[in-house]
Amino acid sequence: MKFKFRLIIVCAALLLSYAGLGYRLFRIQVTGYSRFSSLARRSYYVLSEKTSPRRGNIYDRNGEVLAVNRHTYSVGYNSSRGNPCPQTVSAVASALNLNPIELRNRMNSGRFVWLARHTEPSAAGELKQIEDMGLLLTKENHRLYPLSPVASHLIGCVGTDNQGLSGVEFNFDHQLRGIQGRRRLVRDARGRLIYSAQDISDEAASVDDIYLTIDSRLQYIAERELKKGFERYSPEWAMALIQKPDTGEILAMAFYPGFDNNAPVLSSEVLNNKAVSNIFEPGSTFKIVTAAAALEENMLRPHETIYCEEGEYEVGGFPIRDFEPHGDLTFTDIMVHSSNIGMAKLGEKLGRNLMYKYSRDFGFGNFTGIRLPGETRGILRKPDSWSGTSLSRISFGQEIGVTGVQLVGAFSAIANGGVLYEPRIISRILSGDSERVFEPLMIRRVVSRETAREVARMMKKSVERGSGFKAQIPGYGVSGKTGTAQKYNPRTFSYKRGKYVALFGGSVPADDPELTILVVFDEPDESLYWGGYVAAPVFREIAEAALSCLGIPPRRDTASSK
Repeated sequence: MKFKFRLIIVCAALLLSYAGLGYRLFRIQVTGYSRFSSLARRSYYVLSEKTSPRRGNIYDRNGEVLAVNRHTYSVGYNSSRGNPCPQTVSAVASALNLNPIELRNRMNSGRFVWLARHTEPSAAGELKQIEDMGLLLTKENHRLYPLSPVASHLIGCVGTDNQGLSGVEFNFDHQLRGIQGRRRLVRDARGRLIYSAQDISDEAASVDDIYLTIDSRLQYIAERELKKGFERYSPEWAMALIQKPDTGEILAMAFYPGFDNNAPVLSSEVLNNKAVSNIFEPGSTFKIVTAAAALEENMLRPHETIYCEEGEYEVGGFPIRDFEPHGDLTFTDIMVHSSNIGMAKLGEKLGRNLMYKYSRDFGFGNFTGIRLPGETRGILRKPDSWSGTSLSRISFGQEIGVTGVQLVGAFSAIANGGVLYEPRIISRILSGDSERVFEPLMIRRVVSRETAREVARMMKKSVERGSGFKAQIPGYGVSGKTGTAQKYNPRTFSYKRGKYVALFGGSVPADDPELTILVVFDEPDESLYWGGYVAAPVFREIAEAALSCLGIPPRRDTASSK
């Protein structure tokens, strides 16, 4: 009897407990929902933040790393969660090396602000110890250029949010840039991390790795010699391009002064790749086009002569002058002595339409197809807009505007036997298990093989005993052409006094070309501005070092320099 009574008491107590618990749960979950959910929300908060996407790597043709990712941290503060205490401000200022007063003002702004982007992991380690609900640390991918400033204009750079801004980084941003992920963070009322989840894994996102055609060794050589020339001749800028003539591959695209890709975002003018965007008159380097056109059309053979008017010749009321006066000169010697008058007379023989046709065929006045942002067409007006003097002037490189990549392509067309190739900067793109290889692309045959060889022979003699003698390399034949172009002022419709572009372009070894090299100096020192004295020696230094680097031996049948 006692046992049954006790059992009834226990069961009644349990029923009353469950009833009380049910009532309490009813009060919390139903009638007190608003109040208790508000208390819960104040005890933690959830953030959803973007994560910077990983980018594919960039390599040179030999697998040398040019651009990679590294992890950094960005630090933000959300003052809507409450203003920071003095200890937090002091600790953050110390870790980020910021002014405490300015930092406190930013952290008290009443909104979310970035305090620092892409800080080192060591600084982030200190900040992780701070318990403040407004402080946010975000792990990000940041671009690193191990060889910078080597090839800085070609590779380009990225912005703060890892987006391509210039060069290959910009033009191939779609392939290089991965999927932007999001991360959910749950923190308690004191700002301590409770839970973190990656909604989209940027690490697993598919990105492409790009292999360029450039050789970082040759790139370094070109930039080193440009720097020496820059210090010696004090130009506005200097440029050098190295191309494989039989494939169109760009082995080096150097510009000085360059910039540090790892530095903060620079101005668009600094980032601008002048090899594809700057337009300049080619001067006498353009004579290779006129010479090739005249030979192809059988206007004149190399041994035939033209009277060069003893150094001064008038066309349309305007004089054309040679650096040295000459009478009769063979076609070959017109190239050797770089006679403007001889070339002007050849241009007259060709006529407007043929001069325009061959200029276009050699790639001038049109885009080259190189995969870089900012490329311009250059300037080549149609014949119906030429003046009475245009034909003669264009024949020796005036009244036409070219880019560096156009001009080196024309020299390569002579070196490879008369074929114009699309200039290439991309060798291959790796995407997961697949690979896309970029093969040489022939645009057109410009002139016959025999014509190209004859022009190359003329250029070789120009180096051996003419204006390009400072480009000679012991043991190697050099086919090249100098250029000294007076700069045009479009405001005054006249040429600037004392302002020139000094150029030299050519190929080595002359009898079996492996490299085409173009060197350009914009406004070198007025006391020494000739292409043969400024650009040709730099060409020689670049070519000699490049031949040695690539292990290309001297030719036994090639005489030493004279």
